[in-house]
Amino acid sequence: MNKNILPNKKRNKMNKLLILLTLLVLHTTVFSQEIDAIVDLITEGMTQDQVMNITPLKYSLENYLNSQQFSQNEWEGPKIPVNISIQLSAIGTNTYAGSLFIISKRTLSDDGSASTAIMFEDRGKWNFEYSPGLSFSYDYNRFDNVASIFDFYMLMIIGLDLDSYGELDGDQSYQRARRIFDIASSRNASGWSALSTDSYDRLAMINDLSTPRLDQFRKLIFEYYVDGLDLLASDRETAQQNIASTIHRMADFKERYFTPSYFIDSFFFTKCQEICEIFKGYKADARVFRDLMFLDVTNTVRYEAARDAK
Repeated sequence: MNKNILPNKKRNKMNKLLILLTLLVLHTTVFSQEIDAIVDLITEGMTQDQVMNITPLKYSLENYLNSQQFSQNEWEGPKIPVNISIQLSAIGTNTYAGSLFIISKRTLSDDGSASTAIMFEDRGKWNFEYSPGLSFSYDYNRFDNVASIFDFYMLMIIGLDLDSYGELDGDQSYQRARRIFDIASSRNASGWSALSTDSYDRLAMINDLSTPRLDQFRKLIFEYYVDGLDLLASDRETAQQNIASTIHRMADFKERYFTPSYFIDSFFFTKCQEICEIFKGYKADARVFRDLMFLDVTNTVRYEAARDAK
């Protein structure tokens, strides 16, 4: 399902219907692809020759990501803004090690502003060969040591964006990302091990996003956007109430789920500042801060500061 079709399950809340109708009106432009990416290479510590050799990667990646269609359907509405920082070190002739920091945003329907949707950190698990002139092509049924890591993350970003417009609409994108992971794992590629015990890596993230056990949490993210953020500029009080209700259900879900979740942790790592701004000095529902501190223990001090603000 594309991101402007009404959600799978009918809703009775009038504000949600109005928001979805607004999305249908505003998101009428059709694109052939989904991503609007800016790539930044960090090459500190490399020689001038090494920097000159790797610099074309920035432009070839931007051209690839901004011209490639990753999903099956035509893309309606705004492209997804994505910022990619790649920290590089040279480990041999035309051979590099890289860490990625990726930020994607989701455009809000009320005023056209953008909310940071997810931040991915992928540190020190990507080794590759590169020579100027190397070109990329998209095929989620094969593994490429340079392109596949970006295909993997773009598919997850697209899935998260689709999830924010329709319940579980990102399923197909996650399935394709899973396919990339499985093929890479079968090749014993660095950072793609299916036997990893790291709670914060590619395996943990794709396991979370492709398991039905997290479907309910993904549906709550849809509510967070459509009942909350998309309404915030025009009806802040109602949006706050709706987001508080969603957070209560997220806490209930976590209490039942038990298993640590990289995706849930990443969601609150990304959203902490935004949530604190939404509820700064909020007095209507004290439970929301208790639930936030349960959901996101590492940011307890920040939630306490938002609670106590005047």
